[in-house]
Amino acid sequence: MNVSSNALSEQRLAEFKRIIEGYLLSIVCICGLLGNALTCIILSSRFMRTSITNIYIFALSCASSCVLIGFLLTHGIRSTFHAEVFYGWIFTRIFPIHLTCLLIQIYLTAAVALDRFILICLPFRSQKWRSPKRAIFVIICISLFSIIYCIPFWFEFTLIKEDNRTMIRISPFGSNRLFRLLMRKYLYFIFVFLLPLSIILVCKILIIKTLYSIRRRKRLLRTTSKQNHSSNAINFLLLSIVFVFLVTQLPYFIFNVLYSWLGNRLMTNLLARQYLAINNLLSVINASSTFILYAFFDKKFREVSEYFLFCQPLPANFDARHGAMRALSQNIILPKRKSTNSIHRCSSNTANNITDMTKKNLF
Repeated sequence: MNVSSNALSEQRLAEFKRIIEGYLLSIVCICGLLGNALTCIILSSRFMRTSITNIYIFALSCASSCVLIGFLLTHGIRSTFHAEVFYGWIFTRIFPIHLTCLLIQIYLTAAVALDRFILICLPFRSQKWRSPKRAIFVIICISLFSIIYCIPFWFEFTLIKEDNRTMIRISPFGSNRLFRLLMRKYLYFIFVFLLPLSIILVCKILIIKTLYSIRRRKRLLRTTSKQNHSSNAINFLLLSIVFVFLVTQLPYFIFNVLYSWLGNRLMTNLLARQYLAINNLLSVINASSTFILYAFFDKKFREVSEYFLFCQPLPANFDARHGAMRALSQNIILPKRKSTNSIHRCSSNTANNITDMTKKNLF
């Protein structure tokens, strides 16, 4: 009786995974790869690559594409075509790379939230801490950290032959108690769950609080402008990227925390394995959402997309309109020779002007 119930459970799980991880996940992966490719092409154009935010989004789209390829090669093909032989051959090669790209994606999302926090909440320090070179340096550091952190996972699984079949098993290194405690429990909880999630949540709360106070002040002053609407759209874009990340990744984090404490006992539960399949689909949705969110919120991105996809000419004042905000920040020049009091007064007035202009450009 127990054997028949287990066989029925496995059959139900296989059908469930064929729909969720096979058809739905594969369709979302293919659409997401196309969207991320378009996003990378558009953001690398001369019209978009000057923005520091776009540098982070470009790197995030590249990492998300690698994540989608990993899901498609493992879960998508396996569940759709029952390709167990292909899965057994490719898993040990794809899994560590896939895990590395997932970690890069997590920390790049945290970097996007932190970058926007500096721009909105610390406007005086934004010019010092935000630059294209610094953004590239941060991306390289995140990539190196993720690669180094994921090195032990290359030795977690191994392939063995049983009854002329190649099976995936945990290696002696992967079953080592120290490895399970460090990599699957404590270090995972700190570096993959607690640290990036705390950065994202704190930055998101402080950004929303600052934007609300700025918007309230604008309503009192009754001042609006096109630049305010444009910057407002970018703020909503980045907040939406962070929101989608939290909604889609938080269930996955919870599952991994439970797996780190319960181990393989968790995978014997049918509902837990179905929950994992849904989490995989949510991760794919998160990795595929950048293009849709960008196209929905950013008017400049839509205009450049139409220029590339449909060969439609850009507006005549495109460069001047989107470069006006950069020109404003370059027109403030301190006088060369002044008395000490005059310099102090001039610096204070200039600082106040910068603050007002920065806050004005945020909304």
